[in-house]
Amino acid sequence: MKGLFNGVYEKTAVLVTGHTGFKGSWLTSWLVEMGANVIGFSLPDPPTTPSNFEACGLSSKITDLRGDIRDYDAVLNVIQTHQPKIIFHMAAQPIVLHSVRQPKLNIDTNAGGTVNVLEAIRATDCVKALVSISTDMVYYNAEWIWGYRETDKLGGSDPYSASKAMAELAIASYRDTYFAPANYAEHGVAIGSVRAGNVIGGGD
Repeated sequence: MKGLFNGVYEKTAVLVTGHTGFKGSWLTSWLVEMGANVIGFSLPDPPTTPSNFEACGLSSKITDLRGDIRDYDAVLNVIQTHQPKIIFHMAAQPIVLHSVRQPKLNIDTNAGGTVNVLEAIRATDCVKALVSISTDMVYYNAEWIWGYRETDKLGGSDPYSASKAMAELAIASYRDTYFAPANYAEHGVAIGSVRAGNVIGGGD
């Protein structure tokens, strides 16, 4: 697998936030197979039992760091210390019912955590690309029978959807203000978000 994508990940420092979660652990496994030097940053305990992260023995294959994405100083320290070139930001509070019970925690994690990553990138000069993983629930529910498009209106009637829409707005504002694609030659940072739907698979 190391030859895929012209070997861009081989021996490259890659930070994955939320690396112990379902999607994060599978992405981490894939990056390890691609030869990346993975740095993981997540809360102390994997979010599920059993855990795909633990089943795959990933802690011995990567730099396994624990902390809270809501802690800006911790996020900044990870980036300054380990100098990742690429960041996959997956750390989030993903459960809709939990967001209803604890809306502030949800917004602080999903929106505030994303701002922390963006601000830490702005404060350092090692990161060249950020891929922030979002959700297809960021769209305003217009009760259409067809799928939503990337150009459709953002919104959310529940705290989870709203928090992810907030994160999308933060990404767009940082990209347009500090990392505009038209000025890439000056700042050298590419930023994008991807809106994934629910998935199920091994370890879920």
